[in-house]
Amino acid sequence: MQVQTLPSDHKHEIIALKNKYHNYSLSEENELYKYKILIVDDVEINILVLVEALRNYSHISVSLDSKLAIESLSHSLPDIILLDLFMPNINGFDVCNYVKNNHVTKNIPIIFITSEKDPLSLNKAFELGAVDYITKPFDILEVNARLKTHLKLKIAENRLKDQNAILEYKVAERTKRLEEKNIELTEVKRETISRLCLAAELRDTDTGSHIKRIQAYSELIALKCGMSTENAEQLGLASSMHDLGKIGIPDHILLKSGKLTPEEFEAMKLHTVIGAKALADGQSDLLRVAYRVALYHHERWDGQGYPHGLSGENIPLEARIVGLVDVFDALLSKRPYKDPFPLDKVIEIIQSERGKHFDPNIIDFFLSHLDEILKLKESFSYE
Repeated sequence: MQVQTLPSDHKHEIIALKNKYHNYSLSEENELYKYKILIVDDVEINILVLVEALRNYSHISVSLDSKLAIESLSHSLPDIILLDLFMPNINGFDVCNYVKNNHVTKNIPIIFITSEKDPLSLNKAFELGAVDYITKPFDILEVNARLKTHLKLKIAENRLKDQNAILEYKVAERTKRLEEKNIELTEVKRETISRLCLAAELRDTDTGSHIKRIQAYSELIALKCGMSTENAEQLGLASSMHDLGKIGIPDHILLKSGKLTPEEFEAMKLHTVIGAKALADGQSDLLRVAYRVALYHHERWDGQGYPHGLSGENIPLEARIVGLVDVFDALLSKRPYKDPFPLDKVIEIIQSERGKHFDPNIIDFFLSHLDEILKLKESFSYE
């Protein structure tokens, strides 16, 4: 128990009360008795009566001076305040107003002490933030009952805050684990798809670097075309499956070093359909995008492509993007039937197919960001 500003003959009585209850032992069942109570009243006998009434509480601070009571809040915060309403100099209304407008003290409950039953005064007290009031002369049972009610609310609020803090921590940890798991799953998914596509590519003369280049080019152009980062990344991953259907093309056609016969070319065209069938009915957005890319990446803007002869914007945007970067990469790569073309020649061919093979807008995006494309090109090997 702490004693503040008691310069009267009653001071020794307060000190005696302090000594009597200083070592009061609290049980777990009486958790509320450990809470700190501040009593502010300019009448000493009122303080004596209240201290006696609250003798089971081990932490009671008292003050006859409202100014000193305010100053004490800077170094010791009570859990609840019993505050006289009418005091000289700084009255209870002003003290309450100070407490409730200070972010450090605003959550401390205030119970007013008053002999007034004037509704206007009580209303003003409640408007300032008081939670309750007790009247003089004091009824000991009433004082204890009201105090216990609000301290129990304080205990409940503190426990709720603790539970919320624990819950927020658990949510943060769970979110972190999910994010880590999602990253791990994404990497596993990327590696699985890459290896699946590489199994098809290994039957061709392309390499894993070809898959990575197509992914990087597709994602970049998708971003430049206005796709969201998420959708562009998804297209990059889906683009790696564009030639999945080659796994169903016979070796004598797929690996032929000379020009294909008309019959062999028709068989080669089927890789788009074979790949699409392998990806059909996918439940994820990724597989649905991969399906469109695999089926339509050989369609042409002028309608002269395959397998369905679609034209213009009837060709899905994803397939138009992958179709362009696939040709770009193929022209720069060595094939059984050709040597790699010089970059200048490749750009010339791309430009010549504007509005024919390729979407004019995508050509524009491609050429206007050619420097970035070439930086990506340099980061991957051509074998």
